[in-house]
Amino acid sequence: MGNQKNISDTRLTYLVKEGVKEAFQELFERYAPRIYQFSLSYLKNEQEAEEQVQDVFLKIWEKRESLDRSKSIKAFIFKIAVNSIYDFTRRKNIENAFKDFARADFDLQADSTWHQVIFDEMLDSLDVLVKQMPTERQKIFRLSREEGLTNDEIARKLNLSKRTVENQLYRAIAYLKEHFKTESLLALLFFYLWCG
Repeated sequence: MGNQKNISDTRLTYLVKEGVKEAFQELFERYAPRIYQFSLSYLKNEQEAEEQVQDVFLKIWEKRESLDRSKSIKAFIFKIAVNSIYDFTRRKNIENAFKDFARADFDLQADSTWHQVIFDEMLDSLDVLVKQMPTERQKIFRLSREEGLTNDEIARKLNLSKRTVENQLYRAIAYLKEHFKTESLLALLFFYLWCG
């Protein structure tokens, strides 16, 4: 497969979808540390965080044929991580914030639960903030965070200097950190998904 470390997330998604194990290994090496830190930040337990990483990537491999190259693999990975943490937290009952949702009649399926709604709300809030940015900054941010392009790739695509791309991304992240209002798991999700 060559040097997969230089492959964009979009290309990596295609290769994982095709079942290329080296691509999956690269995906794991690229994102497992972030998922571990994300999980650890919330669960405060190293073993539980490691278990979340294994669970997330097992699910990605199992669902690889449904991967969509037009969507951010990073967002997909963190979406699975959020679902996994919510499910784990509910089972262990380690977070008081979930007690209101722990009714016996409350259905907590991975693709049709309140945490899916919360994830979507976060993305909607993010989209509103991104649309308030200057046009060029919006475009650079979306190419970087949604399409997974490197700064060099963005610079070539938009005929800009790499320095301009870096500056615009820095300003975009600073703006979002300042304006994104949330707490707890969603705050962590925002940081790891868009600022990490």
